[in-house]
Amino acid sequence: MARPLPDQPPVAVSVLGPLQVTVGGGPAALGGPRQRSVLARLVVAGGHVVSTDRIVDDLWEGEPPPKALASLQVHVSHLRRALEPGRRTRSAAAVLVSRPPGYALQLPREAVDAWRFEDLLTAAQAEADAGTRRGLLDRALGCWSGPAYAEVADTSWAAPEVARLEELRLVALEARAEADLELGRAGAVVPQLERLLHDHPGRERPVRLLALALYRSGRQGDALAVLRRARAHLAEELGVDPGRELRELEAALLDHDPSLDARPSPAPAPTRAAPPPAPAVSLGRTAELDQLLALARGSGARVAWVDGEPGAGKTTLVDAAASALRERGWQVAWGRCPEVEGAPPAWPWHEVLGGLPEAESPFWLARAVADRLATTTRERPLLVVLDDVHRADGLTLQLLRQVVGELSGTPVLVLATFRSTEGGDALAATRAALTAASAAHLSLGGLDEAGVARIARDSGLEPTGDVVALLRERTGGNPLFVRELSRLIVSEGAAAGRTTVPAGVRDVLRRRVERLPAPAVTALRQAAVLGRDVDVDLLAAVVGRDPDELLDALETAVLAGLLDEPAPGQVRFSHALVRDTLYEDLPLMRRARVHSAALRALRERGADATALAHHAVAAAGPSTAADAVPYVVAAAREAEQLGAHADAARAALVGQGVQRAEDPVDRGVLEVLGDAGGEQVRLAGLDPGPDA
Repeated sequence: MARPLPDQPPVAVSVLGPLQVTVGGGPAALGGPRQRSVLARLVVAGGHVVSTDRIVDDLWEGEPPPKALASLQVHVSHLRRALEPGRRTRSAAAVLVSRPPGYALQLPREAVDAWRFEDLLTAAQAEADAGTRRGLLDRALGCWSGPAYAEVADTSWAAPEVARLEELRLVALEARAEADLELGRAGAVVPQLERLLHDHPGRERPVRLLALALYRSGRQGDALAVLRRARAHLAEELGVDPGRELRELEAALLDHDPSLDARPSPAPAPTRAAPPPAPAVSLGRTAELDQLLALARGSGARVAWVDGEPGAGKTTLVDAAASALRERGWQVAWGRCPEVEGAPPAWPWHEVLGGLPEAESPFWLARAVADRLATTTRERPLLVVLDDVHRADGLTLQLLRQVVGELSGTPVLVLATFRSTEGGDALAATRAALTAASAAHLSLGGLDEAGVARIARDSGLEPTGDVVALLRERTGGNPLFVRELSRLIVSEGAAAGRTTVPAGVRDVLRRRVERLPAPAVTALRQAAVLGRDVDVDLLAAVVGRDPDELLDALETAVLAGLLDEPAPGQVRFSHALVRDTLYEDLPLMRRARVHSAALRALRERGADATALAHHAVAAAGPSTAADAVPYVVAAAREAEQLGAHADAARAALVGQGVQRAEDPVDRGVLEVLGDAGGEQVRLAGLDPGPDA
């Protein structure tokens, strides 16, 4: 066996590419795929203990065989022999160690390429000298020899780590290009940035660097073209405008600003990067923004909570506050609670600090974090943004409680965003514990008419009174929903805006619904058949359930923000889009059965003809279509008596449409059509043909 080099660890693990292990400088035999996966799973844990239950569940994707634990022990035994071939029998393992309640990989950080890469990147971000920083980044990127965890990248437990490492690799590439610009290598860095931007056109930092490199290379036209392409891509793919830095760079290029020839200031570390580009916060949130900025004038450490449903604009509001405070000289640090599983504990604080200090316990970790933040605030006050804390793990919340207490006299403002419908007991306990330090609690509701009109205009839609009313009725003023529905109307017309749910909104709403218990989802879909406003007793009669039992199911949806309670025994979908999404997700056959049951229940209650006609048409099938015609004719005649000729024509034509082609048109339909007249039919938005 080859002897190891003096600076080479006895055991070296590579996961940034093919999974490989060298022991004493020579390759180790790792066995089959399952055995190799055990090693990869322990590397993902970063040296922390992984319980045997967790390993078994991950390796067999939630369906372990009866003797899975015994198989795991065999795999561990074989790996130990491969990693420590000279270990004496019955002596304790020193690399793959047993620690209750499972196993851990006990290796120096430099022995694992993924760990070494992160340490080098962290060191580079803290380095002020461009030359030294570039050298560290070269070493960090040299750790990569292929896709991370290539053999197991598609597994549920490895995929989040793969995505995280790939993001850090892109950050390292961008940081190296920026170091090259600082060192005056503008021409040499252009090809690298062009390749990076080609592979990842949605990233704004490479756009900025490439435009700056082209400008410094005497290619002003190409620099402006890069910015224009980025603007077009962001608008077409994401529906957003470029961020503030790109907009300011474009203006500076057009003005030949002398500052463009100077060395650029280092970009913020990835852990403190601003959130993704978002629309400007003048969209009906002026009062909330002023309130957040007023908090910054206070003294000592304080916490402000911002909650709202998905799409309410929490991050957009906090981003605007951060930008305003940054212009006033504040430092800003961001930490996001990841939506995916598998993130290390206290990941948001890792992002805020650029890495967590080592500590013996959570208590001492919090003391160390507080000391780091206190040191940071000696020069300037600090804003810490913790985004989506409804997904925070226990250690993140524990650090928040203790750190705020430790920094009671320090100029630190913490803005924490969360979804009130998804916050658990741990978050509630944290908010209660920080009552004394809580400076404000902002709950973001729907936008007012001015805010809705602004979004509609920014989306290319003329915000007339009718348009704004339609948008508010359908979306409840949710900024995300308003924006998506406005774009739908621009592309497909107002009729689509009244009946269609934009794809992006539908995905968001489905994710909210999927979190509910199955009985609540069933009750919601059945309620959607009755419309946006639902009488609980009527719904119970329609679906044949006990009203109290049904209320229990609907209460879950009320707590989740999908339903409101305007009056006792009444529920209302919070947005028409919520109702429409649930209605569309109900299978056609089941939907028709609920409509049929609703028709019977409403008929017994003596409901108006319009409601009966609606359910009769929706319940009709090929063999029962003619049964709906009398209801439609009755609704048309009722509308005609009220002078609503257009509504009468529309109802009558619907009645005609539910008949089979070979059946004669109902005489009542023809009579109503004749009474309404062709002009009124056209006003109804329908065309019955040349003989009308």
